[in-house]
Amino acid sequence: MKLLKQILIFIVFTGAIYGIFTLVTNQKEVVNTAALSAGNHEQIIKEIDRDWNDLSDWSEETYNRHNTMVAQSLNAGIINELDSKTLKDRINKAAYQKCVAAMDREFARADCDAAKLADNYAGLQTILMNERGLANNGQIVEVGKVYNLYQRIIAFNNKSFGLNPRFNSSNDTWNSWTGHQDKIYRQKNEFVTDPRFQSRLNGITAINRIYDTDSKLQEARNKFYNRLSSEICSYYGNEANDLKRAKETADDSAAGAIKEKRLKLLSRIANLRVNLSNEKYLYSGHDINTRMRYLNKEIEAI
Repeated sequence: MKLLKQILIFIVFTGAIYGIFTLVTNQKEVVNTAALSAGNHEQIIKEIDRDWNDLSDWSEETYNRHNTMVAQSLNAGIINELDSKTLKDRINKAAYQKCVAAMDREFARADCDAAKLADNYAGLQTILMNERGLANNGQIVEVGKVYNLYQRIIAFNNKSFGLNPRFNSSNDTWNSWTGHQDKIYRQKNEFVTDPRFQSRLNGITAINRIYDTDSKLQEARNKFYNRLSSEICSYYGNEANDLKRAKETADDSAAGAIKEKRLKLLSRIANLRVNLSNEKYLYSGHDINTRMRYLNKEIEAI
């Protein structure tokens, strides 16, 4: 009886110890899991903020590393889904703000670095692919518009403004410089009156080359009219020489045909000179006018 009593006491005591141990262990696991998740969440936030604060521009390596770290932490169970979402938002915000700040920095510099602008803009596109909800973000939209204007002006400034006359002797037509130059002036005016040009870009040396447009046009215009003069006068000079040779070798029966060709040439030259006068950027003293008057007199004398 005494032995049975001792066995019962032992069983009860052992059960109590096991129950207490189990309870304490379970409570400890719950507390540690929550603490582990919270601790890792805070640690990752610190790492994200520290890494982007240490950078001056977009870093694809940093962006990818942070996203990989969050994905692996979620898979390992050391952060939860809500943590993962807030951390991804943190990464995207830190990254796009760095890109925007870097681009704003370059826009404010006279020696704006085109390569850095392009790299940071590409970073924004990467971020937008991963988080489409940022497409309407005010900072991103604005810096994108400024960058688009920047690219258009740089492309405009890099143009030669040259134009090939392409004189067509079958109908006495050519590419009009007037329309070409007017189009360029409209484009230039559109740029320099743009509020973003005036407030964000007009301090950049490469952008301010737009003010060289007039001198570039003058150089291109001179080349155009000199080439047009050469093409027209070469053609009509050959026509005049052919007419002279025809008259020198023709008999009386061909006199009527020669006279008809002569009158036709004079009529064409008269119309051509009228069309030249419509080229408002062709100054009256240009060599083409002198040469055409000479050709006209030469043909009249045949």
